[in-house]
Amino acid sequence: MPLTRCQFCTAQPLREVAVSRWRDDPEDRERITIELCGKHLRRLNKAGDKGHKHLGQFYKAGFW
Repeated sequence: MPLTRCQFCTAQPLREVAVSRWRDDPEDRERITIELCGKHLRRLNKAGDKGHKHLGQFYKAGFW
């Protein structure tokens, strides 16, 4: 069985989260679910509506 890991690092994920992902225009969002560790889940929640930037893309918790 393959081990799962956080989308942003090699840590073991805390849970699967529904997120919106975009590059430049927040109106052009992609809705996906990703595995996140506790550290990155806190960062995503702390960023709020502006989104957390990671490798040139912004991530926001939730599909709305």
